[in-house]
Amino acid sequence: MSVIADKIAVVRYRLSYIPEAVALISFLALFVFFSFAAPNFLTPLSIGNILTFGSIVATVTIGVAILMIAGEFDLSVGSNFAVTSYVIALSLIAGLPVLIAILLGILASTTLGLINGLIVTKTRIPSFICTLGTMLAYRGIVRVIGKGSFATYKGEPIPLFKVINGDFNLLNQFFDVQAFRTSMVWFILLAIICSLILMRTRFGNWIFASGGAAGAALAQGVNVNRVKILCFMLTGFMVSLASTMQFSHRLSVDPLRGDGMELIVVASCVIGGVRLSGGYGTVFGAILGTFLLQMLDQGLVLMQIPIQVFQACVGLIIIISVMLNTYLGKGD
Repeated sequence: MSVIADKIAVVRYRLSYIPEAVALISFLALFVFFSFAAPNFLTPLSIGNILTFGSIVATVTIGVAILMIAGEFDLSVGSNFAVTSYVIALSLIAGLPVLIAILLGILASTTLGLINGLIVTKTRIPSFICTLGTMLAYRGIVRVIGKGSFATYKGEPIPLFKVINGDFNLLNQFFDVQAFRTSMVWFILLAIICSLILMRTRFGNWIFASGGAAGAALAQGVNVNRVKILCFMLTGFMVSLASTMQFSHRLSVDPLRGDGMELIVVASCVIGGVRLSGGYGTVFGAILGTFLLQMLDQGLVLMQIPIQVFQACVGLIIIISVMLNTYLGKGD
């Protein structure tokens, strides 16, 4: 028994240095389960839907994961997501060039992220409470600028939108489906860039230090407040890119756009091994968490199981993931 206990301790110790371990094991287990239990799960159409829809949410998750590693939360991302779409839609309806409309959307979303960062760092209000308030405030902005109704662009087709989130003809023709979109390519590029910034740059080290040991970081000359403000702005920027991707496909926005997204992205980060206390996690793990939830959603739909079951499963997965990550963390 002692030999088995020693082997378990060794495995736990090694897994404690792999933030994505729980997410990866859970992802593979769900994938195998749905491959047998869900009809048509392994078809190109199903896989394409998971990748296409998941890439939009995962883009937001990247920003939130980096922010959580820095020790903060942003519950306003769903409302911010809607703000960007409305700014782009109303700008296009007003006759502004598409590049100007997109830049205005990015500027608006990044500015809202800056506001979150300034409030948190200047007032010392916990980011959970602060962004809970701004979530409601930004949703109010959405209802004001959108006048509580849809905003739809009905003008001439915009070639740039096809580049941002058009049909990925190479894969669609190969698999004979219409499920793959170019947003997947942009998401992959963003994931690589942000992962390299987090893991291979001085600023990435500052992010980990700010979230894991802010006092020590300050003693070493790191401007923790500035790092956190920049992470809030990065989150807003990533939200704007994701919103632009989605609008490029649908060309319309409603007051409830992005509603509930904040819970999905935070859940994705937690499942992916990002610690709620900050200072630990990876972009890859958070992305795995996003696609795990997207795969769960797709699999349950194919099994014709009600959406309420999906919500219950997400809650259960979050609890189990936190328990397992906490257990593995004891091996540090």
